[in-house]
Amino acid sequence: MFNYPIVKVKTSDGLELGGMLFEPEDKSKKIIKIHIPGDNGSFWWSDYYPYLIKSSLEQNIAFLSGNNRGSAVFANSNDDSISFGVAAELFSDCVKDIDSWIKFALEKGYQKIILEGHSRGTEKLVYYLNHGQYIGKVVGVILMGFSDAIGTQLKYEQKIGHNFIDEARKMVVEGKGDHLLSDLRAFAGELPMTANTYLDNMAPDSANSKAIPLRQGKDLKYFQNIKVPILGMIGDQFEYTIIPIAEAVELLKKENTRCEAYQIKGVDHCFTGKEKELTKIISNFTQKRILSKL
Repeated sequence: MFNYPIVKVKTSDGLELGGMLFEPEDKSKKIIKIHIPGDNGSFWWSDYYPYLIKSSLEQNIAFLSGNNRGSAVFANSNDDSISFGVAAELFSDCVKDIDSWIKFALEKGYQKIILEGHSRGTEKLVYYLNHGQYIGKVVGVILMGFSDAIGTQLKYEQKIGHNFIDEARKMVVEGKGDHLLSDLRAFAGELPMTANTYLDNMAPDSANSKAIPLRQGKDLKYFQNIKVPILGMIGDQFEYTIIPIAEAVELLKKENTRCEAYQIKGVDHCFTGKEKELTKIISNFTQKRILSKL
């Protein structure tokens, strides 16, 4: 369906990230959408990509999907200087990753940025829009499968009747902070996590805890601070909202009047089988709330 042009950036701390860039024939709008995948996601494998790409190009919007340091389970950089992957990342480092992709787009001549994320990528975007270098270049935000990772972890630990604080602290004292916790599904019963990453996530007032704390049911401070149009979309199966999904949808709309949010029925966290419906909602939002205002 497409030629897949692979691109790369290097973050300020030297991590190389891969992505793919699709550009419309008419670049006069100088607007690009940058998609940030969730935990262990990537710039290429999700079934919704062909639909999102086609829709963006039809609106003369370039489409860039770019990995972040959570786009793997556990790995080291080429020179072994940086451990990355969802098991090893420090959440606040997402700013470096997103800064790098926006800088890449600006150097390509694009002047306006739409940020789009999936799953924990949505939390990274909300955090970025409170701490990033290029906030002023962003004209819209799309949150697909918005989530509360800290709430999900707390719920999992309540379920198993155990947390990993003592183990993680002991490992750090022993100089093993970059080693994996003994439970290889310590992260929400799904993924491994190093001691350093666990403490970074679960420390009181951590960066990730401030992103989209749906578990609170109110006072989404970072979300409230977003000054551009926001679109939230979520399914009804295997979601990570902690509070009931319908309540989470209403909460986003209540917490920021710039937000419109929708629940797509009969679909999982990755919108499998409902890619066309997902894309139509995004296309309509983009036309009505962003392109018509430029």
